[in-house]
Amino acid sequence: MPKFFAPRQYDNPLTEPGRARTIAAFHVAQGNADTLTDAEMRRDLLNKLMSPRAVGYWLNDKEWLRSSRKVGRIELLRLTDDGLRTCANSVAGGSEVPTTPELVSNRRQQMVAGGAGHDEISLPPIPDQVS
Repeated sequence: MPKFFAPRQYDNPLTEPGRARTIAAFHVAQGNADTLTDAEMRRDLLNKLMSPRAVGYWLNDKEWLRSSRKVGRIELLRLTDDGLRTCANSVAGGSEVPTTPELVSNRRQQMVAGGAGHDEISLPPIPDQVS
């Protein structure tokens, strides 16, 4: 299992740094992909990298995330088309909560390599059987 580093304190997700952290978490949860897609992401990982409240906001309030399936006790989520558009618009500076590619890149680096204010986290492996 790869190593991840979660922030000790969460930025307000409705700020430029907070939105950068959210988008960075999606990149990291998709294998640190350079381009976001609707690939499955572990909810438990997103809860650690973003915060459970932020995940709930994206999933339940805005419907920018959707549940894909459960593998054992691990729920997998996907970005919706609206979620992908929201991320792209935010990074381009054209949404209600804009951010910058530089901030997203910095947050991604902290989540995969660690840094000040981040603690290493570990997650259980995904079971082989789908439930």
